[in-house]
Amino acid sequence: MLSALLAGACATAPVPVADLDDARAAIARAQAAGAERDAPVELRFAREKLTRAQAAAAEKDGKQAASLAQQAQADAELALARSRNARARADVQSRREENERLRRELLEEGGAR
Repeated sequence: MLSALLAGACATAPVPVADLDDARAAIARAQAAGAERDAPVELRFAREKLTRAQAAAAEKDGKQAASLAQQAQADAELALARSRNARARADVQSRREENERLRRELLEEGGAR
């Protein structure tokens, strides 16, 4: 009986406070980068996993909490990357349009001479 009790005690991992904090910070970075607009699915997954991680931590299931928090962080980082990618694409498109406008202006000026 004592060995079963010790085995159960050893199976309980500590609550992963750092993992939970890292996941929260990653979600905040993704939100600040516009993930609500550019990567809503990934951001929702991150939030859901963080919520589940917090519930697991409250249940003192440190192993499950750590796993879910790490998954939440990965989802948030994906959302951040997709947001940055969307912003970069929009910037490229804007510059392309500006270049085309300038090209037309130069051609019109050259033809007017």
